[in-house]
Amino acid sequence: MTLCAQDYPDYMLEQTADKVERMDERIKAAFEEWVDSNVIPTIEIEGWSYNKLVEKFKMRPVAAFLALDWLTREPEKASKALKRGIR
Repeated sequence: MTLCAQDYPDYMLEQTADKVERMDERIKAAFEEWVDSNVIPTIEIEGWSYNKLVEKFKMRPVAAFLALDWLTREPEKASKALKRGIR
């Protein structure tokens, strides 16, 4: 799986790839398992799960992993933003 396969515009590919590389190790491990085996992660951070982000916000899978990572790094800020509906 590449970001190109996720229909990311060219201008976002490098920036998104950098964010994926810097993900929290637990989130990154779940991401890699998803890439390798298409296993849906069961991780929940601050009450937010991959499924909730994908279903409620219609996030692309990579965006949901990045949101979970944001929740580990800046839980208060990320939770507030997600509750307001920011993708």
